Amino acid sequence: MAEQELISDLAGAQAVSEEWDALAVRASKPVVSPWWVLPWWRHVAPDLQARIVAVRSGGTLIGLAPFYVAGARMGVAEYRLMADDFGVCMEPLALPGREWDVAAAIACALHGADPPVGTIGFGPMALASGWTEALAQTWQGRLRPLSRTLRLQTAPVIVLEQDSYEDWLATLGSKLRRDLRRSERLFAEAGGSTRWSDTATLPADAASFARLHGSRWEGRGWSRLADLGPRLPDWLADVGEHLIEDRRLGLCVLEVAGEAVCVDLHLSAGSRVEGINVGWDEQWARIGPAKLALLRVVQQAFATGRSRIGLGTGGLANKLRISSGEEPVAWSALVPPSRRYLQGYATILPGLARMHARESLTRALPPPWLARLQSLRGGGS
Repeated sequence: MAEQELISDLAGAQAVSEEWDALAVRASKPVVSPWWVLPWWRHVAPDLQARIVAVRSGGTLIGLAPFYVAGARMGVAEYRLMADDFGVCMEPLALPGREWDVAAAIACALHGADPPVGTIGFGPMALASGWTEALAQTWQGRLRPLSRTLRLQTAPVIVLEQDSYEDWLATLGSKLRRDLRRSERLFAEAGGSTRWSDTATLPADAASFARLHGSRWEGRGWSRLADLGPRLPDWLADVGEHLIEDRRLGLCVLEVAGEAVCVDLHLSAGSRVEGINVGWDEQWARIGPAKLALLRVVQQAFATGRSRIGLGTGGLANKLRISSGEEPVAWSALVPPSRRYLQGYATILPGLARMHARESLTRALPPPWLARLQSLRGGGS
């Protein structure tokens, strides 16, 4: 019989952090690790109301869902997963085979949470995870929550089924391989070099990533990461205290004449690498620095025994050209039965309307126009 605990303070979350991280590694969920989520809490959202559900069976942690109260609209509270707004999939954790037991325990804990749950928002979250359905089906009481999908998208992924990096490279199209060789040649002619961030260089490399990523977005729209300003390098430095030594936090730094021209940020756990984002200097666009950094991430994945690289939800051409598959992801909402059910449903109506509008646009636009629009909207986060 699973038992649940609702954790609402940082000290309580830190007390289960080692078990929590072991679960994230076993499930190959890099961004659900406490060493990513808890620094986000400290540096990005220090005043949040945490509602972390820890699930145990026989004293062993078998599941965890790092919820928080994201806000209230129309008098109803929305619960979301911590650090879910950076273009990578966040979801609850469960020991393999115990997902429905964990879902039932989470549903039980949220059913009695304070403030009462008005809506539960997910996304992006892997469509195959099944958490939305599992929570809806195991919710306490005679009535089930209303479940609605607000947005569907595919996320590119690199699946490493080959024996070596060279074997993988040979699977790419001839035109792409020529393009990559050209970029490597230009990088070498410029005197470029590659290194990986370590404990000593982490603060400076985190600052370089923040600077390069921020400059890429100046005058181009809005980026959640760039919007963090000075909090971003502090957050990454905090993450690195636990993850940098074994390269579960990866900062791949491309340099020319001792200056960082590109920094790729990614996390690893179990068999998976999760790309977070990349920053690069526009002056070096001709060498394709983001492509070169991604190649080095693939090399590192082979060296460390990882077999899958998630490239986030953005639709950049570089990702799509190098990817070997796609993973469907969804943004969804649950509206539990309550006295404020109608208000809760009203809060998700704008999301439903946007989805219907996107579906209509998809049907109306010619494929080339649609692909162009998606690339413009999905450039990063």
